Amino acid sequence: MTVVKHQTDLVRTEELNVPELLVIEGIGDDDHFFCIPKRTFPQCPKCGSGEIRNQGKMHRDYLDIIPRNDDAAVITISLEFRKNKCLSPGCGCVFYPSFSFASPYSRTTHRLENAVVRMILEDGYSYSDVSAMLEWKLSKQVVGLVYYRRLRELEADPEGQPRWFKRLQGDDPKLFWRIIRRRAKLRL
Repeated sequence: MTVVKHQTDLVRTEELNVPELLVIEGIGDDDHFFCIPKRTFPQCPKCGSGEIRNQGKMHRDYLDIIPRNDDAAVITISLEFRKNKCLSPGCGCVFYPSFSFASPYSRTTHRLENAVVRMILEDGYSYSDVSAMLEWKLSKQVVGLVYYRRLRELEADPEGQPRWFKRLQGDDPKLFWRIIRRRAKLRL
């Protein structure tokens, strides 16, 4: 069994600006970042045991948006991580690391989802307009799904809401929903 050591590209890691990830040097290009998670010492989420075994590597791609040259660039993050199994007697749980930069089972980062919500709420763009601005990497139907999922997540966690979302909501959340419904009617 050989252990592969990856060299970290510090410049691209800083450009990506996701504290949980390290960008691998020599792979990818300006719009495709190959990443690994920072070293963690996982515990079983079911029983809390530290006795775990590597069950293999997993690969997942995420769409993200980063600021670049007074504009934004849509990029792909290719993440490779380990699938683990708990060796504790009676447990046998198989688990993956959790990441805070994206929702579970999502293929987009919170940063991209927040940008979609802002484009729709603040600027009044349609799903087709947002899809075109994202270089058609998300269809207009997926833009709608991302928009409503992220909006629900933001409303469910009042303490974790970004400042721009709180400013949009103002003091009266009911007023916020009237604005959203009115913009939807104006688009028809």
